[in-house]
Amino acid sequence: MNDYAEETTLDVTNPAPRCPVVLLLDTSGSMSGDPIEELRAGLRQFLRETSDDETASMSVELEVVTFGGDAAIAAPFAPVNVINDNPPNLEADGYTPLGAALTLADKELKERRRLYKTKGISSYKPWVILMTDGGPNDDWEEAAKAMRSLGEQKKLQYIGIGIGEDADFDTLREILPEHPGPVKLKGLCFKEFFSWLTDSLKSVSASSVAEQDKIQLGNVTSWADLAGTPAPSGE
Repeated sequence: MNDYAEETTLDVTNPAPRCPVVLLLDTSGSMSGDPIEELRAGLRQFLRETSDDETASMSVELEVVTFGGDAAIAAPFAPVNVINDNPPNLEADGYTPLGAALTLADKELKERRRLYKTKGISSYKPWVILMTDGGPNDDWEEAAKAMRSLGEQKKLQYIGIGIGEDADFDTLREILPEHPGPVKLKGLCFKEFFSWLTDSLKSVSASSVAEQDKIQLGNVTSWADLAGTPAPSGE
């Protein structure tokens, strides 16, 4: 884990509402080679581009949770520009403990939002981005319920992305709200996805908290293989 201990203290003098973002990234052994290299490059691009935007850099607070062998916090909640200065080094290894990662992300989000409330800091709804190339190797059903419920209540923006031909879309549909549901990544278009995410968070950061649900997110066709996303079982 990188050392962000001092920087993670909230800057209460910053008047901007905060937008907490959790990246749930599959770093299991099956991501070895080109997939993990492209994911790493896409993440670093996201950190640079989001940090370069004055408004987004004041609002976006990021945590990176990886699941490969163990669920771990690769970068604890901190302003995106702080993590950009010391990006996590993603390595692929082990199985896919997605349930443990979901439990960890839920706990971390609750604590971060509690901290905002304690400090009197307004915040946008959280964003949770889940990226995986397979299926979970642990118990995930109970862990998935809490965040799925928040997504269904539109209390968080929940995006699920399947990578490659072996992504378990049936499980992803159990984890994610029905709408918009999971989508398949087009090839290894991680950079295109992270550019879209940067643009989306710029739009959120430039809006008021009250107006955030009216934001129209950009077209996803640069990174999403909509035609290649498997239909739900039974259809």
